[in-house]
Amino acid sequence: MVDTGLITQQLRAKGYTVEHVEAVSENAGNWIFIVDGESLDLEAARALLEDDDTIS
Repeated sequence: MVDTGLITQQLRAKGYTVEHVEAVSENAGNWIFIVDGESLDLEAARALLEDDDTIS
């Protein structure tokens, strides 16, 4: 199970604006995060957390 709340919290702690998180019904288990106006899938949201070390 994916903890979308934790990912959202971590993105916000790094200064990103998470506007919305929604389940993708056509692809069960996947999520879309709207971050700073951009639509990111789960992998991209995780990569953003891992790659971004400029904001602490």
